[in-house]
Amino acid sequence: MISINKALYLSAFSLFSVAFVKGQNKVPFGVVKAEEGYANVRVHKDDYRKIVDKIRMRKGDVFVYVKPAPGETEWVWIKYPEKQDDEKPFVRYENLEKEGMVNKERIAFIDQLPQFTPSKSKNGKSLIFTDNSNPKIPTSQRTKVVIDVYPSNAGYRKQEKDADGKILTIDKVKPWGIKNGLPEGMTEIKSIRVQQPGRGSVFVREAIKNMFQPTMDFNNVGVTALDKDHIYLYMINGSGENRYVTLWTIKEGRVMSQIIYNSPE
Repeated sequence: MISINKALYLSAFSLFSVAFVKGQNKVPFGVVKAEEGYANVRVHKDDYRKIVDKIRMRKGDVFVYVKPAPGETEWVWIKYPEKQDDEKPFVRYENLEKEGMVNKERIAFIDQLPQFTPSKSKNGKSLIFTDNSNPKIPTSQRTKVVIDVYPSNAGYRKQEKDADGKILTIDKVKPWGIKNGLPEGMTEIKSIRVQQPGRGSVFVREAIKNMFQPTMDFNNVGVTALDKDHIYLYMINGSGENRYVTLWTIKEGRVMSQIIYNSPE
């Protein structure tokens, strides 16, 4: 099993910031967009373009971009989640076990997809993203994703620490955005809601648990869509050594998966 460690993510971020794909400079996430509905994942040219385990990523599947494929011009090297045999309603990925290369014509980068329009609630505690791509649709019927951010109650929850005082778990789940204590005024994601005509939902608790110090800066958060059935929410949260990056996949109105990892500044 290959885990993605801090060094790899820093490398991926630095490589990603290079103008490999024009305009792609925010987050290293991509999605399969091929009209045929899949993209083959292949190995390095030492075993030239052999399909990896005959695995095909389906339309809407997400991955982390690592670098241009070695010795290739039309292919990119990626890491992506190991699919579960028994699909769960939701799964959080903190490491990615699979890797290989895909043809860049069959993929799109998350922050290059059509963007939802950002705004804030009147009380400033919610981020609202609205799909304004079709002006013919009445405003009240347009798809929205709402992120509610409120003061954290983590101080009242059970904590597990190591000998150095580092917080290992809160309510038996790894915390994100903090390390050796709970900073004054700490915030967390309280809920994420999808509002879509004919469908919609509130994110399951597992999809937002212990997501501390979420950004309120629209430069670090966004919602994009491949189509009405495939929506993506990305955030760069925390700061300094506690910064982390995450991406949720929303399929047919419900959150399906999340990729999350540390990405120190």
